[in-house]
Amino acid sequence: MKGILDKYIQSNYIEVKKYTDYFISRSKLNLESEVVISNAYLKLIQINPSIKEDYEAKGYLFHLIKSEILWNGTASKLELVNCLNVDQQKDEEIDEYLTNLAEEIKIQNYIATLELYKQTQTDRVKKIFFETYYDKGYNTVRSIAAHFNISSFAAHGLLTEIKEEIRELLKHEPQI
Repeated sequence: MKGILDKYIQSNYIEVKKYTDYFISRSKLNLESEVVISNAYLKLIQINPSIKEDYEAKGYLFHLIKSEILWNGTASKLELVNCLNVDQQKDEEIDEYLTNLAEEIKIQNYIATLELYKQTQTDRVKKIFFETYYDKGYNTVRSIAAHFNISSFAAHGLLTEIKEEIRELLKHEPQI
């Protein structure tokens, strides 16, 4: 049986491929004819009918090719679904990577802006306040006010002014 089937496919591969391509085009699925033919061939070998002539091999093979394309749950359609899932997963991984990259760039821009602010600040009081707030970890109004022994109102005003200057720098600085 296998010998007759192999001989038929070798002799008539162009006809088998045309038949397969025709049904694939009618189904409007993104199947590949080689995959469908291979799956139909494997299914026919598994069924192992008693084939004695070429026309019997052709009939069984064409029926199984048509079944692979039209029926649900066939090996060809399962491969197509698996390929689509893999492609979708790759697209999601790329999107996640780009999102993470964009976040990392934002963070790097922010860090560079803070460093620029610290290096270009000419007001000595603001520079000391900035270093105490960002570098030394006194990051609440009460803690920084207690550190410098000033009122919370004065500390809040100075921090607000520093943060506003940093926001202005972020708006006008070229992005990395």
